[in-house]
Amino acid sequence: MNTPAKTPDPRVARRIACPRCSAPMRVLSLSSHKGQPVTVEHCPDCRLVWFDEFESVQLDSFGWVRLLREMEAGTGRPLAEAQAAHPACPRCAATLKQVQNRSRFGLFAALECPRRHGHLHSHSGLLAERGLVRPLGVAERQALAQEKHTLHCLNCGGAASAVDDHCSYCGTALVVIDMPRLAHSLRLQLDGMGASPRAIGRATAWPCRACGAALDPARDTQCGHCGHIVVAQDLPDIDPLLAAAEADLAAAADVEAKRLARYPSTRRPRTPAAPGSAAAPRTRRSILSGWTPLLAALAAALALAVFVLADLHGPGRDPMEALREQRLGSRPGSAWALLPAWRDLAPGDRNGLQALRRGLFALHLRQLAGEHLPATATLGQVIDDTLPQAARHRDITGRWQAELSRSLKIDPVAGEPPLGDEAAEFGGRLAPAAPNVWIQSPSRTAALWGLTVQNSGSFTILAHKLAVRIPLSHRSGVNWRCHPARGANPVLAPGASVTLFCRTTMSPSDQDDTWRTAMQKLRAGEATDLQWSDEALQTPGGFDAATDRLVADALKGPAAQPPRRSWGERWSMLTTPRRHLLLLAGLIAAFALFCTLARLQGERRAVIVLLLVGAAGSFLGGRAEGAASVLLVGMYLALSIGLVFGFAFGARLYTGLFFRR
Repeated sequence: MNTPAKTPDPRVARRIACPRCSAPMRVLSLSSHKGQPVTVEHCPDCRLVWFDEFESVQLDSFGWVRLLREMEAGTGRPLAEAQAAHPACPRCAATLKQVQNRSRFGLFAALECPRRHGHLHSHSGLLAERGLVRPLGVAERQALAQEKHTLHCLNCGGAASAVDDHCSYCGTALVVIDMPRLAHSLRLQLDGMGASPRAIGRATAWPCRACGAALDPARDTQCGHCGHIVVAQDLPDIDPLLAAAEADLAAAADVEAKRLARYPSTRRPRTPAAPGSAAAPRTRRSILSGWTPLLAALAAALALAVFVLADLHGPGRDPMEALREQRLGSRPGSAWALLPAWRDLAPGDRNGLQALRRGLFALHLRQLAGEHLPATATLGQVIDDTLPQAARHRDITGRWQAELSRSLKIDPVAGEPPLGDEAAEFGGRLAPAAPNVWIQSPSRTAALWGLTVQNSGSFTILAHKLAVRIPLSHRSGVNWRCHPARGANPVLAPGASVTLFCRTTMSPSDQDDTWRTAMQKLRAGEATDLQWSDEALQTPGGFDAATDRLVADALKGPAAQPPRRSWGERWSMLTTPRRHLLLLAGLIAAFALFCTLARLQGERRAVIVLLLVGAAGSFLGGRAEGAASVLLVGMYLALSIGLVFGFAFGARLYTGLFFRR
């Protein structure tokens, strides 16, 4: 017969080694405020306690009594010798760092993991964090001397002299236990019992160490008969106090259980029934009977909202209106991709098409100049010419020539182009005047310039009829008319190069000084600020051909996305009856959510949450209205407050009708 394998205890699997002596630490499962046990490690030989992150603030009174009992049991054992000079974190093996943390009781020392896995406390340091010790003063020393009590360290038990302030063995400050504060911290804080309830049961019997009279160290700091102060320097001294605290906590818990049984609350913790008991099905049925109307109300509100919101998508909008709402995009020239769609929707409107071309051309020039469009700019604004003033440029031809000058650059690595047929037209009478420049000799009536240019811009340029000028001053310069070499592709895409042959528009002999200066700039390599112009724009069909190339460039990139409607636009599209239905659905859903929150977290918390949501909604709904914003915010806030308290009244009625306690 095979024996079934035992399930490993998770607390055993969690066991870690002591950071000082490397021995396995004792695992303690202590009760907490959260209702779930907290696992704490304790090394009785080194008198150290390890807490993971926030475990030290989660222990309740029962957990602290259990921990103090464990600490008290380890005081009789000799202190182990430390094997690690620099203790490491038991989780990540990082060296623990010494910290001075502050609580409302003052500073206390601890060793903390630099990666925030937890902290290591000594016995006295743990008590100091909770404010349960006080310094060993003159009065305490005199009282211990009268009792013939040898001074020693609370942390390690090492002996100390009458003038010592710190232990000579572990360096811990000499302290004594604050008995009244310890007794107060161990009392169970229950609803309706006040901030500091009196203990249930008999007072703690403590004989005065001077005269033997009975006193209660939980309330008395000195003997009422002889005036001898109460001093507890060892953890075993608090054994009667712990025994009384355990009895008080058990009695208080029993009283609270009886009170909850007599006055049930919606926040009362429910004990799950045994799997095989007959009460479990009835509990599930009763809970389901209470939640069913809320679930039905939420489902009805959701169905109603879906029905109303479906109206936003039908009927379909006019195609031209949808095209007008298309966003222009931030990429230079991306709006050209919308031109073919407009041309298909209005095939006979030539004037409108030409106006749209010029508007998109001006828009493209603005983007090339580095200006930014508003994020909400649409094609309809271009058609209606309602874009901001910075986007509308009347001198589009001049701006286009400036963009050409920025885009067309001489290719410095290109060699001398072959003249071929170009030299034949001059009758072979050509003499070199500058690099790649020849002048007709001997008449000097014409000149030829062969240059290779590269398109460094972001748009395609048609090199059919280009003109270039070598500027010398504001008004003077040498002008040339250019055409592509025979067999060269005149469509100059971004990054492409083409060889051009240019002829002077004025005889060099008629501008002798200007000609010599221009040739000197070419020979010196200074003619880099050339001024280009596109003469094809002035010819019939030239503007359309140039813009068609821009359209082709735009179609290669990503398409512009349609603008998203704002919530105000969506709301304005709804008819009045549908708005009322949507408001009704929202109120039903809000009431159902409020009842759920009140059932799970309590009515007070639900009211606070809904008031905060209403305040935020009132501010968002009433702002941006100028001087009327204050009145609108106040009106919305008053409506939300009335609605919240109406929900609270309705939730109480619903709880009484459907939820069974």
